[in-house]
Order: sequence, then structure tokens, then C-alpha cells
Amino acid sequence: MTFEFTIPPGLPTNVRTNRRTAAVDAMKTTVTAIAARELPPETSMTMRHEWLYAWQDTTTEPVTLGPETP
Repeated sequence: MTFEFTIPPGLPTNVRTNRRTAAVDAMKTTVTAIAARELPPETSMTMRHEWLYAWQDTTTEPVTLGPETP
């Protein structure tokens, strides 16, 4: 599961750390509660929080690398 947030053009891109961390903590709490309710008790979860600026993002559509399967 991946979440990508984009700061709209024209808004300051320096989002304060405490606001960002609070948002991530709230999402972690919510996802943990839902997972605990919906998944078996033996389920484990890890969370990775990273923050980066996409100075250049050239994302392409998926490309098939081999011949198509009949």
C-alpha cells in the first residue's frame, strides 16, 4: 500500500515536519485499527515513512518487455 501526496503548484513545498508527522501518525493509527479488526490476529504490519521531493518525475505507462502471451 502506497500513498503519494502532491503539494499543488504555487503552495510552499516546505511542509513543516510536525504537521507531516502528525498526519502520518494519524494514518498509521487508522490503518492499524482497521487491520486489527479485519485481518487475523497473527498478522503483522510494518510502516515506512519517507519524504522526498520529486525534482523530476518522468513516469511512463507500463511496457511489456516480452512477446504477448497468446
